[in-house]
Amino acid sequence: MKKLMTLIALLVWSVSFAEPPSDYTSIDAHARNTPDRFAQSVEKLAAYLTEPAENDFEKVRSFYVWLSKNIAYDVDLFRRYQPGASLEIGPDDVLKQGKAVCQGYSDLFNALCDQAGIESRMIPGYSKGFANRNRTDFSTADHAWNSVLIEGQWYLLDATWGAGGLDEKMEYKAQFNEQYFLSSPEVFIKDHMPEQPMWQLLDCPVSIQAFASGEEAIQQALAQDKNCMSFREQIAEFDALPPADRELQAAKDAYQFNSDNHLVMARGYMDYAHHIMSGIKRQMKSREEIEQGVQAQEEALGYLKKAKNVLDKIRKGAKMEKDFVNKNIKNSEENLRAMKAVLQG
Repeated sequence: MKKLMTLIALLVWSVSFAEPPSDYTSIDAHARNTPDRFAQSVEKLAAYLTEPAENDFEKVRSFYVWLSKNIAYDVDLFRRYQPGASLEIGPDDVLKQGKAVCQGYSDLFNALCDQAGIESRMIPGYSKGFANRNRTDFSTADHAWNSVLIEGQWYLLDATWGAGGLDEKMEYKAQFNEQYFLSSPEVFIKDHMPEQPMWQLLDCPVSIQAFASGEEAIQQALAQDKNCMSFREQIAEFDALPPADRELQAAKDAYQFNSDNHLVMARGYMDYAHHIMSGIKRQMKSREEIEQGVQAQEEALGYLKKAKNVLDKIRKGAKMEKDFVNKNIKNSEENLRAMKAVLQG
């Protein structure tokens, strides 16, 4: 048994990951010279961009470079956008319009990866970019980027910042930026803090307090072995959850990591309540079905009240969420009274 355990340990420690290529000259030229006709759909674009690629690194690079050249930052939408809000703009919309904010870049990148059979995630979080380099308010996530799985290893990239940025006049300037393509986690964390700490891709994650304090505090945090975990194990455990439970867990992780972000937890509770209520039958034909409906409605109501309690901590803003929760609490209580009246009758 001792020899077997030694062999297992040796096998574990022998695991290694492929290194990204050092030269992307050929695939970069291919991506930059993509004819417009291939950008009419995600499927056609992904097929063209990956055609000469020799590995997944080059496929991902082709997507990153194409996005930097062909998708402009939507300054008008940025001015109107409320941080933390979800936009009803899909990858096809971004292709058609040729512009987007960070969510659009991330969604389109995910869609291209999906067509290529590469796993990619959009990572919401806090940033230190133009006009907010010295920000002190981290109560709401304001940015999104991607983590992509290549040959068993997770990597970070930001296609939005890779395409350019805003100047001092708040005008968009397109400029390819190499820095945010498969950056090391230690570099990425200087201006990108994910809501869920596991997506720092650091076994000893940096706290939101260190991130807020600046680069010196971040470097000190990186040098310390505190709050360590295996981010790979955490991602695997997270992925094993059912979809609705994953969304709720993501909100719980984000809120536990940064208790100033009340909105992320409130929306997590609201979404989970909606998930429960979507399973309640509109037409109930038996006493058993009504009893199941009561049970589900009571559970959903509990999550709505949790959402209300969290939203009450937000003194200014979140009016839409507060109105939504109050309306749904009222409707849920009315539904419960109606179902219970039938059972008692």
